[in-house]
Amino acid sequence: MNRPAVALALLACLSQAQASPLPGPERLGDAAHADWAAIGRVNVAGFGSGGTCTGTLIAPDLVMTAAHCLYAVKGIARAAPGQVHFLAGWLKGSYAAHRTAERIYIHPGYEHQAKIDFNNLRSDLAVLHLAAPITQVKPIPLAQTAVDAAPLSLIGYRRDRPNALSRQSGCRVRARQDGVIGLDCTAIPGSSGGPVLAETPDGWRVIAVVTAANTGPGPVRTVAAPVGMATLADLLP
Repeated sequence: MNRPAVALALLACLSQAQASPLPGPERLGDAAHADWAAIGRVNVAGFGSGGTCTGTLIAPDLVMTAAHCLYAVKGIARAAPGQVHFLAGWLKGSYAAHRTAERIYIHPGYEHQAKIDFNNLRSDLAVLHLAAPITQVKPIPLAQTAVDAAPLSLIGYRRDRPNALSRQSGCRVRARQDGVIGLDCTAIPGSSGGPVLAETPDGWRVIAVVTAANTGPGPVRTVAAPVGMATLADLLP
């Protein structure tokens, strides 16, 4: 379940400063998964009939992902909470924890049927309130302040490797406009909803959520919506 690549006309609005290409994503081995168990698969409406994205446990009972991940593949109806499953640390059929969503909170600015524009990209956020807390996995909290100047990492379940995490490190912000950031690391379907991470003195923090990808020319390969505690306040009642 993934948003189409962003239109080139939209990306043309972003800065086009050239940069050396990044190496490809690292395919995390089984042992490395334990360090990232807070990142998991968001499965909607079952394995065969729905779709998958990436989500991050940001508190014991809260998962951050992209809003467009919560809509069925066929049609525009939003999934009911009981149809949405979070599998923390999903790895080749095993997982650290499994919960269904009890409530789903979509950013008030997001419109699923609207055209892809900056407003839709920066609002493409959702929080899953889980039916029961996950206590055996340490969450990765949202950043308290903006830290996107540091080298960043993007971790998720890519379509070409859906049963194990892939990580791209050393990502850089190459553009900022209208509340979204453009990164030079690559996202492909499955990465949607995944975290953009920064390492801080207090540990790893989620600073943005992957909302779209660019398959056209230019240094911006991934578009993400910045998140923080203020964003969470906008999403939760």
